[in-house]
Amino acid sequence: MTGHATRTALLLAALLTIVPAGASGAVESPVLVVEAPDELAGVARQTRALDTGRLASIMRLTGLTEPGGPIRVLLAPESARLARDTPPWVAAFANAGADIVVLFPARIGSYPYSSLETVLFHEVAHILTARAAGGGRIPRWFNEGLASAAERTWGLGARSRFAWEVIAGGQRSATALEGLFYGSDRDVARAYALSDALVRDLLERYGSDAPARILARMAGGAPFEAALFAVTGYPIEGVMLSFWARHDTWKSWISAAGHPFTQWSIITFLALAAIWSQRRRRRERRRQWELEEQAEQDEWEEHRRRYRLH
Repeated sequence: MTGHATRTALLLAALLTIVPAGASGAVESPVLVVEAPDELAGVARQTRALDTGRLASIMRLTGLTEPGGPIRVLLAPESARLARDTPPWVAAFANAGADIVVLFPARIGSYPYSSLETVLFHEVAHILTARAAGGGRIPRWFNEGLASAAERTWGLGARSRFAWEVIAGGQRSATALEGLFYGSDRDVARAYALSDALVRDLLERYGSDAPARILARMAGGAPFEAALFAVTGYPIEGVMLSFWARHDTWKSWISAAGHPFTQWSIITFLALAAIWSQRRRRRERRRQWELEEQAEQDEWEEHRRRYRLH
């Protein structure tokens, strides 16, 4: 082999052994630094033991390839002044500018704060979303909906909550939806359910990378409204109207099911079906009785015939 050929072969071998960064598909998760008073030492150990690998799905959804700096996780007891100054239905919050998540463990356990892991990763998702947006202002409904979509599937419970909110609360504009987050605990729960459904609708219509594309444009300096329009072709209110137009069918069907005429029709149908079923059973019993009577008659006739022969 010539010297030139040897050098070429060695170069090709070297190139084949090089693995580009990120080619394996692995995404590094952010480092969480948990801090807690002695009375919450057990919860702190539980928090540190959580699998942060799940945060990779949030990073992929937001388009982040680097996790950024460590995130402080502060566990606060109800006796702390911070807990007393925070509304009782708030189980946690994130300060993206300071890279801090605050958890109130005693408040975790009901929707949308179903578990320690769910709440922690939800709040960390807000910080990662802010990093992906380059610090730009993100509407609360998009921020909360994105975190919810990243942490869990849209199961029966979430679908049922959304269906109920469609019936109970009706359609909401983007401004009205944003305002729900600053209302009562019932308003906040409604805001979470609607935001979750709205962001999942965006993912379904415009692709799983739609949030990443929106956030990337924001990181480039575009406001959220412009970034949303560039990705979807609609302004915010257009996205909302399109969303409600597609999901109004749920309300029509559920409203129809709750209409008195529909209910009486169903009751009448069930009553007629019950009557028909009862009559059918009666006919079957009558037929069975007739067969039994005929069998007894035949047996008696056979007995009489044999008696005459004797």
